[in-house]
Amino acid sequence: MPRSINWTGDLDAKLTRFLDYQGVTIRAAAERLGVSRSFAQRRAKLLSTRSRQRACTQAREAAGTEPLPAGHPITWSAICEDKIPFKIMPM
Repeated sequence: MPRSINWTGDLDAKLTRFLDYQGVTIRAAAERLGVSRSFAQRRAKLLSTRSRQRACTQAREAAGTEPLPAGHPITWSAICEDKIPFKIMPM
């Protein structure tokens, strides 16, 4: 039977630090925190979802959580941005 875990915000911060900043695998992070790999993976997914929601614009939040249709003003503005969100590598 699985043991009960008293999971705290500090452990969330440790998991995030292991995965994002130290480049540790889910399996290694789970071992360091004393939890199962599947628990660490589910928790990391939840934390990732929460951080994406905090990064949303007010317009996107107002549009709801459902996927937006093609040609929607929000998606179109993302496509037409002058900013390039990634680095272009020379050939």
